[in-house]
Amino acid sequence: MVELILGDGRALFASPGHPAIDGRAIGDLVVGDLYDGAQVISSKRVPYGGEATYDVLPSGETGFYFANGILLDSALRR
Repeated sequence: MVELILGDGRALFASPGHPAIDGRAIGDLVVGDLYDGAQVISSKRVPYGGEATYDVLPSGETGFYFANGILLDSALRR
């Protein structure tokens, strides 16, 4: 998993390959990048002890949704 922390205090855990809204994968974001209107201040790999990860399939045209206040693309519409 990636623990992503933005400069405005928003944070989340996501799979490294999860799609970001700009075409990159969450695992490709590095410190100093801008994402969803804020600077990335930490992006590090952390172990995940769960059996599965989950995604949502939004009904809107973009396929974007908010997870813990951070805009993400859905992996399910690909």
